[in-house]
Formats: sequence, structure tokens, C-alpha cells
Amino acid sequence: MRIKNIFSVFVVLLFFIKSYAQEPNLVKDKSWYVPDYVKVQFAGNIGLASVGAGYQLFNKVLYTELLYGFVPESVSKSDEIHLITIKNTFPVFRKELGKNFTISPIAGFATTYEIGTNSFTTLPNIYPEGYYVPNAFHFTLFGGAMVHKDFKDSKMIKGADFYFEVGTVETYLWYVITSKEVSTSDVFSTSIGVNFYF
Repeated sequence: MRIKNIFSVFVVLLFFIKSYAQEPNLVKDKSWYVPDYVKVQFAGNIGLASVGAGYQLFNKVLYTELLYGFVPESVSKSDEIHLITIKNTFPVFRKELGKNFTISPIAGFATTYEIGTNSFTTLPNIYPEGYYVPNAFHFTLFGGAMVHKDFKDSKMIKGADFYFEVGTVETYLWYVITSKEVSTSDVFSTSIGVNFYF
């Protein structure tokens, strides 16, 4: 079974578990592992598109998520890219903007592991020792803004976060420091996404 099929089953199960756990009679018994929200993100160094689920921790001081990202061959110009990411976002503060709206500047970091064929954790035998460094893991830093909207009249979706981020990967920062041919403006990318609360 291809990884996309496995992940599709995983996402459907998350929606089912979340919906089932939010039934009025079951809210008290919600298990710790049931996510607080599901996420969809476009771009941001963790895939052209990524999906997953997350938790609000420490009284909403930290949002932490497990995501699957995908880049098709048409964009990567090589093999398909499959990524697993643990993303951590910190709302710096919150300000209410009228009824049911809250805005927050955000900052955070992510750790990404490529599970496809475009990277390696140990140097393949075809290369001399020290020729390349392992490139399967990357660390991303980002900042941006998030708007939260409560849907008090909705029976399905309780709320949503809409966010915009600017970020970079540690390797790109290294290129800025060590190469005169790479400028700071070359290494930053943008992303948009949404979190849905059920």
C-alpha cells in the first residue's frame, strides 16, 4: 500500500475519533491522545501541501502538531517528496478583534524528516566519506500572524485558525553565512494554513 493511501486512512480516522469524542455524552471521557484540531498548510518548507493534527498545550501557550507533507514530481523536478514534520508554534500574545475574533503574532520551529528517496541519514557507499552531510533531517524557523474565529452556532466546526508565516531552513541560513552568492532574501519562503477545531 502506498504511503498516500496509508496517510489518507490516518486522516479519516483522526476525523472520526475527533467527531466521536466530541459527542455530548463523551466529552468528559475524551482521551489525552485525541487531537484538539486538524491542520492543512500550503508551502512553508514542509511540503507543497501538508496535513495533520495538533494539540494546544500549557493553556494554549504551545501548539504542537504531527504533519505529513507532499511535493509532487512536477514541482520537485525529481522524485516525489514525502515529509514527516513535528511543528511547534507559540502565540506571542492574543488581542481580541471584535466578536469571536482573536489575532496573535506567532513564532516557532519545526523538525522535518524526509521519508522519500531524495535524501539520506547516512552517507551512501557511492560517495567518499565526508563528501556530503546527511540531509534527511531539517529544522525550520518561522514567524507570522494567526487569526482565530469561533463558530458558536456551528454544530460541526467550533472554530478555526487562519495563519500566514515566513520561514527558512537551517541549511539555507548556513548558505547565507558561508556563500556570497546567496542573499538573505533568497532563503525565506511563505506559507498559509488553517486549523479546524471540532
